[in-house]
Amino acid sequence: MNEKGQALVEFILILPVMLLVVVVLIDIGNIFMQKINLNDSLQTVCELYKNDNEKELLAYTAKENLQYDEKSVNDMVKITLKKNVDVTAPILSDVLGKKYTMEASKTIYAGDNDET
Repeated sequence: MNEKGQALVEFILILPVMLLVVVVLIDIGNIFMQKINLNDSLQTVCELYKNDNEKELLAYTAKENLQYDEKSVNDMVKITLKKNVDVTAPILSDVLGKKYTMEASKTIYAGDNDET
């Protein structure tokens, strides 16, 4: 019996599964990195908001392709950023969708520029 041929057939059978796992892991890593970048962008946007730099804030969100929303209640302001991430892994895109929307929000005290 030829064991090299058997090993080749087994490798060919398992290769698509291994490649799928690698692509899914890469996509999940990309989603986590985008979430970290979104949180960093939220910090920047909050600083720009607290310093009353609305023009720079809007330019920054446009440059970073972010959806910006703010809601005021009394002296509190909730700043929300949303970003779409492309998902390319076959099974993961069926679960999450081709465009995965992630969101980050922070509530700040607008009265005397202290965070809460």
